[in-house]
Amino acid sequence: MRLLFYQDTPFPYGMAAAKRRLCYIKGLKAAGDEINVIICNKVLERGKDDGMPAKGQYYGTPYCYISGKYKYPKWNKLMRGLDWNIIDPIRTFFYSLQHLHKGDIVYVYLYPLFLQFMILLASKIKGAKTIKETCEHPSSLRMNHKNRKLLDWIEFHIIMPQYDGFIAISTSLEKFVNKYKKTSAEVIRIPILVDPEPYNIDFSQIQSPFDVPYIIHTGTMYEQKDSISKILHAFAKLKHEYTLPCKLVFTGKDSDPHRCKYKNQIEQLGLTDDVVLMGYVCDEEILKLQHFAALSIIYKSDNLQTQNCFPTKLGEMLMSQIPVIMTTIGDVKLYLESGVSAYLFEKDDENKLVQYMHTVLSQPQEASVIAKRGNEVALNSFNPIVQGKRLSEFIHGL
Repeated sequence: MRLLFYQDTPFPYGMAAAKRRLCYIKGLKAAGDEINVIICNKVLERGKDDGMPAKGQYYGTPYCYISGKYKYPKWNKLMRGLDWNIIDPIRTFFYSLQHLHKGDIVYVYLYPLFLQFMILLASKIKGAKTIKETCEHPSSLRMNHKNRKLLDWIEFHIIMPQYDGFIAISTSLEKFVNKYKKTSAEVIRIPILVDPEPYNIDFSQIQSPFDVPYIIHTGTMYEQKDSISKILHAFAKLKHEYTLPCKLVFTGKDSDPHRCKYKNQIEQLGLTDDVVLMGYVCDEEILKLQHFAALSIIYKSDNLQTQNCFPTKLGEMLMSQIPVIMTTIGDVKLYLESGVSAYLFEKDDENKLVQYMHTVLSQPQEASVIAKRGNEVALNSFNPIVQGKRLSEFIHGL
């Protein structure tokens, strides 16, 4: 039996989705399975190469960009649209007819409906089983689409019932999948995954990048997902009420100091000297920043997207063994206990958030104990080897 990963984003590098797939590959290979990765679309801009060939192996895992790696220039929107919406899905269909075999398992981690349809059709023709990764509620990805209701209906009633299995990242998504899947389809819930290996670094000869305690936020700065404005407001209140020296540090492309959309709010709150916008930094630098951070805040507001997702960022912070302050939205309470392995607060409770920030910054020894317990949760529950064994058994049971 072969496992084929179908995706529409780069391999092996990328954001949370790419890291999750690499964790799957590590866990499944440890369980004795072999994986081939198929990238269905042109996904890279020319001049922004990742240094990898279009076809090759990454630590023993074969991969192939079956439509090529590079998009048409940005000015050629017509060909970009044709590629993404029509040509690449059709090319994926014929590629699958040539390369799939009866008994193969096709794992799908992508969202375009026509591309899903082409993969499902080819899989049925060739006798392959199909599994759909569900890390987001599909409706949340097209909140502003003018045809959202029609597209939702097509996905829920035509596309989803064709899959033989589903992987859901949260209990909410597990319930959603169970509502629309065919009766014979199986479902497994796999939480966030974080590979502990990159965090095994000796920092004894490395100094902290800042001379005061700091709060770290990595990755995206989307208001809908990350509530950055609320974090900034609470941080300003902390600085106003207490004399603790500390900084708030942001990394990621959204934190580019020249283009960050929160610069005006930072200035209005009087935080210009206390907020650091670092922009994009390499993975090694992120690990260093996380290691020396005093804490991290993961502020999820209450909406369709956050109710169903489960932030990989949480696992990364726990693996870094720093205290985490987080809202109670989603599955976090299934794994973490407030005051034991993390600090949990209800959404919009700014006073509690400020109180927790003060507690962590003023009582670092107590916070360190909680961070250690949080790390143990991550090692036990979000470990790709542990979850990879479960996933392998699930796949072989289809």
